[in-house]
Amino acid sequence: MKRLLFSLICCFLLVFSSKIAAEDNKLSSEQLALRSEVVTFLKEEGFMPDIDSDGDIVFKIEGTKYIVSISDTDENPMYLSFYASFSYPSDYTSDVVLMASKELNRYKGVKVTCYDSSFRISCDLYLRDAESFKESFYKVKSQMSLVQSDILDECKNVSSGLGSISISEIPFIITKLEVANIDNDGTIIHDYGSTIYEYKTQYLKPRITIKPYKTSGSVKLYIKLYKNNELKKGSSSPDDYSYSDTIEINGSSSQTFVLSGWGSDTAGHWPAATYRFEIWYGTYCLGSKTFKVI
Repeated sequence: MKRLLFSLICCFLLVFSSKIAAEDNKLSSEQLALRSEVVTFLKEEGFMPDIDSDGDIVFKIEGTKYIVSISDTDENPMYLSFYASFSYPSDYTSDVVLMASKELNRYKGVKVTCYDSSFRISCDLYLRDAESFKESFYKVKSQMSLVQSDILDECKNVSSGLGSISISEIPFIITKLEVANIDNDGTIIHDYGSTIYEYKTQYLKPRITIKPYKTSGSVKLYIKLYKNNELKKGSSSPDDYSYSDTIEINGSSSQTFVLSGWGSDTAGHWPAATYRFEIWYGTYCLGSKTFKVI
């Protein structure tokens, strides 16, 4: 019996270590070095970081689990996410928390993202080594704590109608916004969420996932595309926007729409820079996405 138990434990450890090794194999030597530097820094600061089965750094602060995840796709610079997840406040519905998160994302230095039963507070960094993470760690952690407490106040404002955004005034909330690079025929060159390289850029095309507050009907949206904070406009662009598009909501369940793209047939149209899509309905920004072309 003891021998069988020992064999089972060995098998478990072998599978677990093999999974971590597989995740490590996805990271380049530079990305692994970044992860190692972050782990060393956290240990020096008195935390007890570990590497989980996904290859992410996991540690706790006052009982709350925090995660540092390093992307295996971005190399120069590298991409790091620092985040923690929290349960929804018991007194408010997910819709109210979602509206509150949109309000907090207007002015906070970290991002609030809502999921089915929890919300995440995160900070995303592009960096070449661990120094930027070390310098910003405590400032970001402090901001995350402020947002965690502020979300209760924003939920109260949304519920009482005191917030700047009211559920009754908008047709839906954008729960996810992604960007792809496509050609004129609609063929995807760089898929949604993947790295976009400047020499192949043609049309930058947003895709939105929404949670409707009206069950059906046409909704006209206005889109802003910024390059390094400069609003891109053409000769036929609406005032203060890059272009517009219309979607047809069908039912009250979550739905995904691919919006019109913006660009040119010529490869290399968009140079390396920081870009941002904003989706507007009237005077409300329903969602935004900042991304890089490298």
